[in-house]
Amino acid sequence: MSAPAASPLPAPPVSAGARALLAVMGLTTFGFGGAYLVAPQRMAALGGIAITRAAAEAELRGYYGGLQVGMGVLFFLGLRFPAVARAGLTAAAILFAGNGLGRLLGIALAGAVDSFNASGVLFELGFSVAAALLLRKQPTSVGASGAQGRT
Repeated sequence: MSAPAASPLPAPPVSAGARALLAVMGLTTFGFGGAYLVAPQRMAALGGIAITRAAAEAELRGYYGGLQVGMGVLFFLGLRFPAVARAGLTAAAILFAGNGLGRLLGIALAGAVDSFNASGVLFELGFSVAAALLLRKQPTSVGASGAQGRT
């Protein structure tokens, strides 16, 4: 007979700062993603992107829409389930850094920037840095005694 499986340790509480950031990122990504799903041509025009064929709408809906809606759901789940909050913050730190750095590279290669891309860089790198800083402060586990630790 095998021993019963140990019950998982409870997730550490989520700080008010982390909750606020998850909420703002959730609203932002879910909102923009939903807008790309519903009105891809209109959203593309905001960024100066021309849709040259009907199949391009599928790309906009899938990547710009679906991916952002999925990110929003992850961030919202982090508000409801403390165990998911750390995954949401980690994803935000990595994905928004990649997005912001890629946008900066694009601006540098184009030799031009508009308000759409400038604000995108600020939001993306801002979300990334904020998530990374909050991750450093967020405890990673709660021990059997209830003491919070960083593992």
